[in-house]
Amino acid sequence: MARILTAVAPDTEERVRRILSGHDLVFVRDLDKAKAALAGDELKLIFVGARFDDSRMFDLLDYIRKDVEHKKIPIVAAIVAKTTLSSETAAGLAHSTKIFGASVFINLNDFSDNDPENSRIRLIVDALLLPPNAVPTVTRKP
Repeated sequence: MARILTAVAPDTEERVRRILSGHDLVFVRDLDKAKAALAGDELKLIFVGARFDDSRMFDLLDYIRKDVEHKKIPIVAAIVAKTTLSSETAAGLAHSTKIFGASVFINLNDFSDNDPENSRIRLIVDALLLPPNAVPTVTRKP
């Protein structure tokens, strides 16, 4: 069980709870509370939604990226759009979040809100929680 800061829009909270069940989730609704939570207990991961605090995801990502103490924490940037995103918009968001330090971008609209699909998302999150050397690397023979 990991302590995870979850900075998402209120209408996304229940979905995130289903995806991350079993972890110690710290929900915040605005940027100031997110900054305060970062100063608290040891966080193992940050899960931030694009619509967090009226679309202040990039403000939070920028804050974390500039903070020496927290910039190594894995970050999942996600979106649950109220309308279907074009593939170009989703790709632009994915690229932008990675520039701002996110480890991965997940378009939650690409996954149904059911146990099998939420488990697929959970696999991504759990992989980010592994110690850096836990997954062996594959190398080519010289």
